[in-house]
Amino acid sequence: MPKIIDGDKQILTSGYGTGLTSKQKLSRAWVLKPTVYSTETVIAGNGTSNATVLSSTTTVSLVQTKANATHVTLGKGVEGQLKVIIHKSILGGNALVITPEDGIGGSSIFAAGDTLTSNLAARAVQLLFDGLKWQVVAGEITGTAEMVIA
Repeated sequence: MPKIIDGDKQILTSGYGTGLTSKQKLSRAWVLKPTVYSTETVIAGNGTSNATVLSSTTTVSLVQTKANATHVTLGKGVEGQLKVIIHKSILGGNALVITPEDGIGGSSIFAAGDTLTSNLAARAVQLLFDGLKWQVVAGEITGTAEMVIA
């Protein structure tokens, strides 16, 4: 892109004119809120009533399940927020069950169902909060194995 030198200033130019448009300036000022680049390691809880709550301000949750500890919950996020949940380890052969923090039977915050389930360790799912619900955007997801949406 050619540049015009104006004293000690450089002005961006293109076939469309000089400088940034208002939309371009706005996009450069956009900030992800909350800006979260952290991880947490948790042990799943015992059943839906004693489920471990995943942090909504932590980007990555590493979850370990045990024989009688298989449940975690996830609350609402902030529009545009990404959340990664990794089933880090499995002890005792039990699956990881992720449910909305508002509980089963309430208004689900998962766009595709009421729960996410992982039957093996080292499975991951990446979610994006669209302002109302968590959307699955990446991960090992199918309808019958890996992270199952039900």
